[in-house]
Amino acid sequence: MNHRGDIETGSSTNSLDKPYITPWTLKAYDALPGNPLLIGTGFAIGLLIAFFVGRAVFGNDGSSAPDELRVAVTQILITAYCATAYAYLLMTARGTTHALAQAIPNLPDRPDVVDRAGKHLPWILPSIGVVSYLIIGVGVTNATTLGPDNPWNWQGWSYEVVWHRVTTVFFVYWIGCFNYAIVVESARLSRLSNGIETLDLLDMRPYQPLIRQGLSNALLVIGMVSVLSLLGVESRYWAALLGFWIAFTVLAWVGLMLPLRGIRRKFKAAKDRELEWCRTRLSAARDTLKSGSGEGPSIADTLAYKTMIEDLRTWPFDNSTLIRFSLYLLIPLGSWLGGALVERGVDLILS
Repeated sequence: MNHRGDIETGSSTNSLDKPYITPWTLKAYDALPGNPLLIGTGFAIGLLIAFFVGRAVFGNDGSSAPDELRVAVTQILITAYCATAYAYLLMTARGTTHALAQAIPNLPDRPDVVDRAGKHLPWILPSIGVVSYLIIGVGVTNATTLGPDNPWNWQGWSYEVVWHRVTTVFFVYWIGCFNYAIVVESARLSRLSNGIETLDLLDMRPYQPLIRQGLSNALLVIGMVSVLSLLGVESRYWAALLGFWIAFTVLAWVGLMLPLRGIRRKFKAAKDRELEWCRTRLSAARDTLKSGSGEGPSIADTLAYKTMIEDLRTWPFDNSTLIRFSLYLLIPLGSWLGGALVERGVDLILS
């Protein structure tokens, strides 16, 4: 099977003919004014206002425990972040696709390839949401419910627990969609690199959007770990958080490297061609030197160029990219302080 950018040729069905749609989350963020950060902040504030107003009217009967209030507030913040991270991921994937497409002069079906970015099959996201909730939502809810209480006995739910259950549905849905999108969009960008016919090893500026996309993916994933770590104020979530930390650290690495996989293959092939040219040129220079003709390619210049090519990284990024990624991994540690501040703030509200 041959590949042309984002299109599989040799298949009876062209992938561009499938009914891909823009996810409703992205439509909402596109329709609202402001950047995703402002929209997400407004979303969080709106949920908090609705929660505390509803609590003052319906739920302030003294039946809820302080830990239930802390978890409800934390899950509201998680819900707003997960929605925003998912929408922002799709937005950046669209921008990176457009920028990369401009660097591929002979890309087939360019308008359709660019338009496909950030879109999915209409049935895939609901399916991911259901599966994510059954695996993550139900599992974590069962594992973190204390004592003999049945977590699904809705008649015994306090106001705060109702918010626990509702917000869990939404943020687990967005986590599942985010995980799916980060892998699918990164793999699609990697395949899009197959359309690059020639590559200048000494000028990687046209492909910097791929590096920025990888770093953006990693930062969004680590941010999700950080906001989930706010649940660490309650010890019953520690086991679940350990699983999240491990899984999302792996996902962050995949999000960084997967968009670059295609360009790395092109880079390695171009590097191998240049090194072969150097070897051929050195052989010619050696033969000229032995013949004593005095005319031919310079051995010193060819060796210098060969050394420069050998020193180029196979992956098209430098040490600063790896340092930034390593620093991103430290961000969740700060969320422990954030969790303590949330706990203290809630305690002040209750006092």
